[in-house]
Amino acid sequence: MLTGWTKPFKIDRLLSTEERQAALPHHRQPGVRPDPYDGLIHFNSTYADFIDRSFRLRGMANTAFGLFGTALLLGILFYTVIFFFPKNYRDGVIDEAFLLISSGIMSVLILGSVYIFWRFHFRKDLFACTHYPIRFNRKTGNVHVFRHNGPGGVLTVPWGEAFWHVGRGYQQKFLCDVRGHVLEGDMVRDTFAVGHYFDDSRMSRIQSIWEFIRRYMEEGPETVAEHPLDRLIHESTKPTLKNCFIHVYASMGPNFIALRYFLFFLFFPSVWVLTLTRWLVLNSCKEPMWPPEVEMESRIEPGDPHRWEEPSYINEFANRPGVFERYEERMRQEERMRDRSSR
Repeated sequence: MLTGWTKPFKIDRLLSTEERQAALPHHRQPGVRPDPYDGLIHFNSTYADFIDRSFRLRGMANTAFGLFGTALLLGILFYTVIFFFPKNYRDGVIDEAFLLISSGIMSVLILGSVYIFWRFHFRKDLFACTHYPIRFNRKTGNVHVFRHNGPGGVLTVPWGEAFWHVGRGYQQKFLCDVRGHVLEGDMVRDTFAVGHYFDDSRMSRIQSIWEFIRRYMEEGPETVAEHPLDRLIHESTKPTLKNCFIHVYASMGPNFIALRYFLFFLFFPSVWVLTLTRWLVLNSCKEPMWPPEVEMESRIEPGDPHRWEEPSYINEFANRPGVFERYEERMRQEERMRDRSSR
């Protein structure tokens, strides 16, 4: 899950045989319908923006446990050094040398552990950007990958020069995503992933995300939606408490959600702890800001007929007439595609 985020993509290496075999096609795939699977956040005739692979993990379980562990360690340090050791020193249980040496060792160990938490996780999650969008500009043919607010904070690669393939997690190889490489000959010089990741039993979703992107860039914005009710954006990156709650609730998975009233003592506290953690994390972060040159080439024409409405919160449009029925129909299509691919 952490591939490309706290576990950086491996670059400055040769393109592997497995990656070559996982290359994504630049032609229509029979039986594959375009669908961004909630990875799309902006769409118009000029550009389409997708979220980054790590967005679904921001402020979730790893961060919650890390924050709890950090608070616990700092609490232990504070109590021991400020109260426990001095009390034992005053009572004559320990001498001055033991007090100083023990306090020093404990401080180094605990503060070192806190630094490790920060170095390997928190610095990517806290006080960063709320999300790291990938912009596909079909007017210029460029793909912009946002990295940070500041000079050199955007990677730009021409659409046709990126090597697109199905990427896999480094630790959990069953997790897949749409991934792009920037190549120099056969050497991988940079890597980025687009949209959500899924386990390989849902490979059809990866194919659908790719087909959506490919059609948009190569065939035009009018070709990506097979039905009028498919022309909806469901994801919202606004760091509101409502968005955080909806995101966390949906992340619990259908089986856990089905048991929520039987396991209410576990389910609802987990949901609210993670909701609060995600809300705190995202509100410690800044909105990503594209540099002026990217904004300049991303201007939207007035009255653009292919500009899709953006929700103020996740799944805002789900209650519109026909939307839920269309969603169920798409899920049935996905199930049929999965059955065909497994034969």
